[in-house]
Amino acid sequence: MISNKCLVCGSYSMRADRALSGRLVCNSCGTPLGVRGPGNNKINNFNVFSFNIKYFLFIFLLIVSFILVII
Repeated sequence: MISNKCLVCGSYSMRADRALSGRLVCNSCGTPLGVRGPGNNKINNFNVFSFNIKYFLFIFLLIVSFILVII
């Protein structure tokens, strides 16, 4: 069974919009059914400290390789 619940506001009040070829639209917020709100279930994998560690590791390897080439 398909649940016609709005994923943005949680309302069950839906209507078919002719401009969107009959796609269901929420009466409360006007969002088409199946479209999530901004920021839902986003995974932020960017970590400032891991970027700095990678940067320093790269610099360290560059310096070590430069020293080995000179020797």
